[in-house]
Amino acid sequence: MDDTTDDSDAEMDANTNRETDADEFTAENADTDAAAPARVDPADAFAALGNSIRVDILRAFLEHQQAAATPVVQFSTLRRAVGLRDSGQFRYHLEQLRGAFVEKCDGGYRLTYAGSAVLTAIVAGTYTDTDTLGPTPLDSACTFCEAAVSATYRDGVLTVSCGNEHPLFVWALPPNAAAGASIEHLIELATTLAFQSYELVVDGTCSECYSSIAPGFESTGDGTDDAAGRSIRFTAACDACSAAWSVPVGFVLLTHPEIERLYHRQGRPLRTQYWWELEPVTSAVELESSETDPPRVRLSVDIGDTTVRATLDETGSVAELEFATD
Repeated sequence: MDDTTDDSDAEMDANTNRETDADEFTAENADTDAAAPARVDPADAFAALGNSIRVDILRAFLEHQQAAATPVVQFSTLRRAVGLRDSGQFRYHLEQLRGAFVEKCDGGYRLTYAGSAVLTAIVAGTYTDTDTLGPTPLDSACTFCEAAVSATYRDGVLTVSCGNEHPLFVWALPPNAAAGASIEHLIELATTLAFQSYELVVDGTCSECYSSIAPGFESTGDGTDDAAGRSIRFTAACDACSAAWSVPVGFVLLTHPEIERLYHRQGRPLRTQYWWELEPVTSAVELESSETDPPRVRLSVDIGDTTVRATLDETGSVAELEFATD
């Protein structure tokens, strides 16, 4: 397609020496969106995406950023990238995206946070693509019953479980992550994302929507004959987006940098291990809920030849950490 413009469609701005549409800067749209409405109705926002031209406009932002390494795009550049010679028609579709997904700024237009998030989801295939991998056997045994373990990726969810259907690991990944990947690669990626997620959660932030949350501990039994200390779990839930987390209490140790360094010194980098097999999750622990207010949890676990004693505060943060080597 011819990428040039004619005099009826564009003019040269003598002051900036750049090409602009003749009606790009009018009294109606010369201002930026600094004073845009604080909230857009979600139904209206998503309705604005119900047109292929508008999706192409979002993609044009990505193409420009990849080529020019800047998030700000001029009106005429966007229009040519989309392939519409009719300036008025293009302006109409661009205006439908303004506010929720695109904002006017000095020098042109840029994506809002919501626009970037939607574009990322489009590129990742979150809304449109599907992929299936597995079930694939893993060199692992169930920590509950010792049965063989396998992993499956289906409908954007990676699931690791045993033949007796004990769930060991479940994590959502976009279809783009699975394109050309192996199950082992997906497990390693999901493990890294899980650690990052719990690091945020321990700090009181939802890793999905970034709302404030209140993590803590939850007792699921009387602790009798509980070899892996599963009667007390680290839990959190987000009131805003309903995301939830629940893991054996020892898992929170795995998010501490000193524990990560310990595993690295032992030649077992955390990100390359099956986390459901790691000692703080599976080994017998000396576990005691203290009677302090707020309550704390004290535990002791052997990691290789090192005994780790830790005290966790009410949010799951490591308040005290000691190492003893035999």
